[in-house]
Amino acid sequence: MKPQTRVLPDSNQLIIAATEQFVSTARNAIAKRGVFYVALAGGSTPKGLYQQLAQSPYRDQVDWQRVHFFFGDERCVPADHDDSNFKMARLAMLDALPVPDSNVHRMPTELGEAKAVAVAYAETIKQTMQSAPFDLVLLGLGPDGHIASLFPDTPALTVTDTITTDLYVEKFDSWRVTLTYAVINAARQVIVFIAGEAKAAIVHDITTQTVTGLPVQKLAPSGDYYWYMDQAASGQ
Repeated sequence: MKPQTRVLPDSNQLIIAATEQFVSTARNAIAKRGVFYVALAGGSTPKGLYQQLAQSPYRDQVDWQRVHFFFGDERCVPADHDDSNFKMARLAMLDALPVPDSNVHRMPTELGEAKAVAVAYAETIKQTMQSAPFDLVLLGLGPDGHIASLFPDTPALTVTDTITTDLYVEKFDSWRVTLTYAVINAARQVIVFIAGEAKAAIVHDITTQTVTGLPVQKLAPSGDYYWYMDQAASGQ
């Protein structure tokens, strides 16, 4: 599925536009269904979004009591580790928002084994959301075309029977847990963040079909699908 592409002049304006989109999506979900389910991403551009949401005027525009935060992927490190996506989101946003602790659903990496973390997190999602889809899934884009922790040439790409899976990423010597395509594609809205000149090559490869079969190219959201890019990443 081809995304709706929004190209902003620079990363700061990209973050502002994405923040406004987040607030609008959250408010609409809460107005319609009384709750907003969002899966957060790691990375520098999402971090900028989180920092904006934690500041006025945006922090005052959402009923945070009705927001449930999840994570699209996580490294199997302690929650206070510098590589933890949860720690990044907590410091950038969660600590500054009036969100009940019970509404923040981090991956239980203290369980140790990645498979156990994946199984437990899938159960948390099911129990919390019942059969509802995510209202919003936020994703970054790696220079190799990966999204969440769906990396090229890993078994995670072909998992279809669970909403989470564990995997080992050899080039980073890292065990990870990630949402699978099944739950990402079922979301009401998916946003991929792409910023910086370092991403221009992969964007060119994807948009010109120079390379096929990349993880991001396997996305097929049933809901709204957006790419938010700055001009440096777009090659313009």
